Amino acid sequence: MVLKSVDFSQFLSENSGIPFDVRFEVIEEVHDEFTYEKFEVDRKTVEAHKMLLSTASPVFKSQFYGKMKSIKHDFEIKETKIKAFELFIQIIYGAGNLDLDIKDMFEILDLADFYIIEPIKGKMIDAIQSKMTFENLKTIADAASTYIHHEELASGMLKNCGKFLQSNLGSSNQIVDFLQDELMEPELIDKIIDLKCENCDYFECKDNMLATFPEHKPLRPGVKVKKWIRTGGETQMLECSISKVSLAPIPPNLLPKRKIDGGEIVLAVSDGSEMRLPLIKMSNDETTDWYSSSLSSVNFLSTGGMVFRCKDK
Repeated sequence: MVLKSVDFSQFLSENSGIPFDVRFEVIEEVHDEFTYEKFEVDRKTVEAHKMLLSTASPVFKSQFYGKMKSIKHDFEIKETKIKAFELFIQIIYGAGNLDLDIKDMFEILDLADFYIIEPIKGKMIDAIQSKMTFENLKTIADAASTYIHHEELASGMLKNCGKFLQSNLGSSNQIVDFLQDELMEPELIDKIIDLKCENCDYFECKDNMLATFPEHKPLRPGVKVKKWIRTGGETQMLECSISKVSLAPIPPNLLPKRKIDGGEIVLAVSDGSEMRLPLIKMSNDETTDWYSSSLSSVNFLSTGGMVFRCKDK
């Protein structure tokens, strides 16, 4: 209990009374864009305590105290910025009120990922997301693809960019127009708008949006939806999940909002009953549900009156 009240950042000072026992020589380099060679531009020694670093990171723990531990006290650090590594060490020690810009956050996120320090990763991800605006979105997207060496982490950050745009712009066309106006690379644009739903691992959907799906990839069993049934003057809302989707050939001349002969979707209703409904060819002109330029000419299907129920899963 006593340790919880200790301000470990005080030990960052040379006058703390507890001497440093590990030194990191942080070497900052740049790449020559013509020869692809690296050139050193600056270096600085950052000191710390093995025990404190090891309590935060299993990588440091293995390096200093594991079966294959190093007996060295001096280590070279490359592939990062001096400022970022200093801030990274300070955060491990619990220092607060640090002045971080977006690039610092990405460098620290990269370091936290390498040294497997989940709390710092989460802190940086939240900080970057909270600072996201239309003005700095390109900077964040570029940094995600440049600084983060973990593909899944970089993809998640680009997904956050896509979610921000999805929440603040009306359609996929507006999103693409905005990204193109920002002179973003086409490959990066595709990564941003190729979103997946967190709940059903499908294309990105927003709660209470029409549950349409592309012809070549029907909704999987288990995806949660709501279905509105109109009987006379009354409308009933049913909680359902996808049980089965049976596809059928779509006539080339079939107009949107028309039934597809032989196509059927089976819903498992929350009251234990089952509902079999015909598939309908939907219009994807507005693309209000799916954000992927590669699907612009694909047939979309639905039962009509069916919406995603993501938040309730």
